[in-house]
Amino acid sequence: MRLSEIAERTVLSTEGRELGTVGEVLFHPQAAQVVGLSVRPPRAGGLVPRAERFVPIAQCRVERGAIVFEGKKLPSIEKSERQIGLVWDETVQWRGMPVATASGEAVGSVADAVFDWTTGAVETLEISSGVLADVSIGKLSAPASAISGFRDGAVRLACEYTDLRASGGVAKVAAAGAAVAKDAGSKAAKRAYDAGMSAAISVGRSFKSGTGRRMIDAVKKAVSDATREDG
Repeated sequence: MRLSEIAERTVLSTEGRELGTVGEVLFHPQAAQVVGLSVRPPRAGGLVPRAERFVPIAQCRVERGAIVFEGKKLPSIEKSERQIGLVWDETVQWRGMPVATASGEAVGSVADAVFDWTTGAVETLEISSGVLADVSIGKLSAPASAISGFRDGAVRLACEYTDLRASGGVAKVAAAGAAVAKDAGSKAAKRAYDAGMSAAISVGRSFKSGTGRRMIDAVKKAVSDATREDG
């Protein structure tokens, strides 16, 4: 399951009664493991908000697009804490948290993650390095073996920036589009890529300059190569 697929899902009892809506996916305070969900119960009388609850993921399953809690009603916070062995306030929400390498270099923030629903173990971490980076080379990806857990206010990796894979971004799109442009015998594609990169650069000024320049150079090279091939 992906973190992004769980937020705002309806939580049902085993009898099919609506118990609330998922707020956040909660992680172990150190390990790369999902331990529970925060759930917002329906408003009392449809008007008055009620306090969120802490639900162990071990007592939940995904069924027909909803989260089904194995019980008739949401457990008390104290009961959930006893079952998980953690205090709710000690758990961590990973989405949006900073990500740092083994040497302590900041590489971005958590955009998403894939985890095993049965064990809670994180299998893949998706990292956003800012608008420019995401558009240029795509989001960065770290496998389970490269994820250490959470420490000192950041999700920690067991590797360095250069060890991370990127999902492709504009360079990948440009490479694919080059074939189309070549077949069509048109340079319109190049103008579109240039315009897109200008927009990406203008909104991505805050990204680390050195890395940003390398990304821009990579995209420019992809477009340039495509243009030469087009004749």
